[in-house]
Amino acid sequence: MTIEKRYSVARDKFFADNPRALAEIESVRPNVIEACGMTVDEYRQQQRCVFFAAAAKSHGLEVDEFVIRLVAESPEQAQEWRLDRQRKVAKVLGIEWDDYKQLNRIFE
Repeated sequence: MTIEKRYSVARDKFFADNPRALAEIESVRPNVIEACGMTVDEYRQQQRCVFFAAAAKSHGLEVDEFVIRLVAESPEQAQEWRLDRQRKVAKVLGIEWDDYKQLNRIFE
C-alpha cells in the first residue's frame, strides 16, 4: 500500500469512527465556502486533513504514526512502515542508512 493510500484509508477510518467531526465539516454552507474562493470539495478535503492532524496531535502523535496505528494490520507491518519512513528521511538527508540507524538508535 502506498503512503498516499495509507493516509486516505486512515482518514476514511477516522471519519467513519468520528461522524460528528465529518458532520461539522459538512455543515458549512456552500455559499460561505465559495465566498472564500474555494470549491466545496476543496474546502472539505482541506478540513478533513486539518481535523485529522488535530486528532493525531490530541493523541500525542505525529500524523505519520497516527496513520500507522489506524491502518497497520499487525505490529510487524507497523514496524516495517516506520522503518520505510526512516529510510526515506535518511535518503533525503543524504545519510547512509547504517549511519542514520546508529545516530537515531534504530535497531532492525
